[in-house]
Amino acid sequence: MPLAVAAYKKLVLNDKCLLIFTEGTEGSTACAQTASRLYSTQPHLMFAIWTSHYGFTDMVADEYDKYKFVFRPYSMSADSYDPNLGFIEFFKDTIGTKKIALLVEDIGWTEVYRKGEPGKYPTMKEFFEKNGIQVVYYGVTDIKEKMFLPIFEKVAASGADSMYWATGYTDTVTLVKQWVQSQAKDINLVLMSGACSYAAFWKMTGGQALGVPAGWPEILIPYTDKSKPFLDKLQSRGSGLLASTYGAYDGPWILKEAVEKVGNSDNVDAIIKAIETGEFQRGFWIWAFDKRHEPKKGHPYHPSIFGQFQDNGRYVVVSPPELVKLANPDAKYIPAKELRKQAGQ
Repeated sequence: MPLAVAAYKKLVLNDKCLLIFTEGTEGSTACAQTASRLYSTQPHLMFAIWTSHYGFTDMVADEYDKYKFVFRPYSMSADSYDPNLGFIEFFKDTIGTKKIALLVEDIGWTEVYRKGEPGKYPTMKEFFEKNGIQVVYYGVTDIKEKMFLPIFEKVAASGADSMYWATGYTDTVTLVKQWVQSQAKDINLVLMSGACSYAAFWKMTGGQALGVPAGWPEILIPYTDKSKPFLDKLQSRGSGLLASTYGAYDGPWILKEAVEKVGNSDNVDAIIKAIETGEFQRGFWIWAFDKRHEPKKGHPYHPSIFGQFQDNGRYVVVSPPELVKLANPDAKYIPAKELRKQAGQ
């Protein structure tokens, strides 16, 4: 943390950076506090691109004049509750979930899923149940866990037709390999994020990821004519598509357009207003920000994407429908049990 703050101060005071990207909730929060003291003499912007804790941008709403320079061109954990993103519809309409086993890894960014936020967000368990999906098994898991078979046995006995594992740092490679060996192998498994979001996950699991959907999949989606050239170049360098890639790539273009609207790069207050009132698009979806400086949600704005590993490791978008049409209109979600049958497994 001290190193992050020291580096931030150097970028502001010595290097005179107009825009600084940060990641990590604790680091971004600490840097924002320092930046608020620097802003009057060295105005600048902060884009937090890997900071998912739902409460991070509360500071913008609560103390606007102090933290107006902070934007989050990224997803937050509470996005699962946003009706514009169709999270529940993915389970109800795409998968056909009626009874679910819900597992949440025990880490800071999942706190809202486990505990909720009084008056704002229910727990994830309550959220599923309020939307007509019965939670028949619930568990909180350690991110260091390596033995998942006992959990799968309990899930199999629960009568669940689907499993949702809120992941980010869980060993999803081991998890998937044990799922295929377990009594729960025919229960639809959905993972949130982590290694499972990479196309390489297929080889990492030896093809046992067949049928697994995950959030923020490394799939080429041609949002604009800039999308494919950028992603081709990214992949040619051996880089994967992290969820933060979208904001990291589009971020400088958001700044560029805002500066052009203002007519100079000196009036940072005016640049902030231009970002607050504008809509921006470069390589991906349209970026527009609300009063908390969170991105507006739901296609053509910031989406919530699920991809599924299908035959021979083909990774396809299966939600939301608008992006299915854009990326792979011939594809649809197929239960793992059916995919294994098709593959002769």
